[in-house]
Amino acid sequence: MSNIREVIGYFPKRIQKGLEETLSKVSAQDGVILLEEIRIRSGKPIILKYTNQEQLLENLFPSQEEILEIVQAICNQSIYSYQNQICNGFITLKGGHRVRNFWKCCFCGWKSNKY
Repeated sequence: MSNIREVIGYFPKRIQKGLEETLSKVSAQDGVILLEEIRIRSGKPIILKYTNQEQLLENLFPSQEEILEIVQAICNQSIYSYQNQICNGFITLKGGHRVRNFWKCCFCGWKSNKY
């Protein structure tokens, strides 16, 4: 679960709490968490994708502000400095975890902008 905590640390406190509660229940049942993806979208429930199934967290609906907070945390508060990784489709986090394409709709046309 320590690897999962590294990733969850990028989320706002409200979402961290919900994810930790959910994942601790899964861990207690199975003993092992085989989480592959955490899918987030503004105004939609978070989806946890495990090896053999998906779990919809109907009580966690991230706002646009929370998603921006996550992106800023992932980019160490400097989205500009991660521009090339974002344009390539993913950002690699500490520990080798990858965040991919969830920002696509937020940064449409970024490649054509000059900053």
